[in-house]
Amino acid sequence: MSENFIVSQFFKGGPMMWPLLLCSVVATIVIIDRLLSYFRLPSEEDAEAQLNEVESVLKEQGEAGAVEYFQQNSGVLNYVFAALLKRYDSLVLENRTDIEDVRQELITVTEEAGLSYLGRLLNALGTIGVLSPLMGLLGTIVGMIAAFDAIAQAGAGDPAAVAAGISQALITTASGLIVAIPTIVFHRYLSARAEKAFKEIELYCHAFANTLIIRMGERTNN
Repeated sequence: MSENFIVSQFFKGGPMMWPLLLCSVVATIVIIDRLLSYFRLPSEEDAEAQLNEVESVLKEQGEAGAVEYFQQNSGVLNYVFAALLKRYDSLVLENRTDIEDVRQELITVTEEAGLSYLGRLLNALGTIGVLSPLMGLLGTIVGMIAAFDAIAQAGAGDPAAVAAGISQALITTASGLIVAIPTIVFHRYLSARAEKAFKEIELYCHAFANTLIIRMGERTNN
């Protein structure tokens, strides 16, 4: 299949081919971005070292030093740690002293922040998977309208007058499915991978949450 053939078929598909092309580009970018982010997850050794470093900064420089540390460093663990510290500060301002209540709050924040970071852009990928075949269907309808209009003007006895509209309809349908099928497959895979990745870092997030709980207990006793 030559490049000229693909280009000619693209233009034959009509105006709906452009949003389908945009969807395919966006989906490809999201898939590559998410795959790279999962490959960059910290190892057990790196995660342990990062946790120890954050706890050391928190102990020596307090919340302000930890916030500055998070601003200077990226990654999923720092993202979750920053969310935990932010929630911890708000709990302190609210004068929440029930340790079990604080623990549940921080567990909730851990799950929300971790899955939010790891599942970033996956909603957009799922939306593309749903919209692409619908846009292909819309292109089909537009093509059939053009085909019937050609029949009305040239008569049913002229197959060439009908072929252009039917061709446009079939091209957009196929293109919508070509974009949607791999997008949906990758969406399911990446969603499962995000949950697995969260399980890999959950222990270290809970460890930092426990550090904050101990810190709050010490603050309350003082």
